This record gives sequence, structure tokens and C-alpha cells, in this order.
Amino acid sequence: MTKTPENTHDGKVVSVAGDKLTTTCHEGKQHCHTMAKDAKVTCDGKTSKAADLKAGTPVRVTTQKDDKNVATAVDSGKHVVAAGTKA
Repeated sequence: MTKTPENTHDGKVVSVAGDKLTTTCHEGKQHCHTMAKDAKVTCDGKTSKAADLKAGTPVRVTTQKDDKNVATAVDSGKHVVAAGTKA
């Protein structure tokens, strides 16, 4: 198993509203992120939009190293392990 960098975490989408992304982690805690203007969003390796992220979708959120509330990338799809499950 590979180590996840400190500025990423896996979870599930709770909601997306404008530039606000809310996720839950494996502990069930909610995390709110502001999407950076140039945030890269992918779904199954294909370029996507934040609005395409649906509630319950497993995601890997990458944040700025100096501000964990700002998401710089969101990767979703079958290859992302759902929060609360073991790889």
C-alpha cells in the first residue's frame, strides 16, 4: 500500500455548491473545502467539473500545503477507495 501525501485525503462527497465542496472522511467527520479557481477535477481519469460530483461519490481531495481548506484537485472514480473501507 502506498502512503498518501499529507495534503490529500480520501472521502465521499456530501455536497457541491458553487465553489464549496463538502466531504466526509472515514471517521464520518465533515470537511469543507473551497475549490481553487484553477482546481483540477477528474472522474475516472477524464477532465470533469465540480458540479459533476454527486453525493456519495468516493473522492481524493488534494489541498494547498499551506491551507488545507483550499482544494487544488479532486479525483473521483472507481479507483478511489471509498471512505470507511480498506484498500
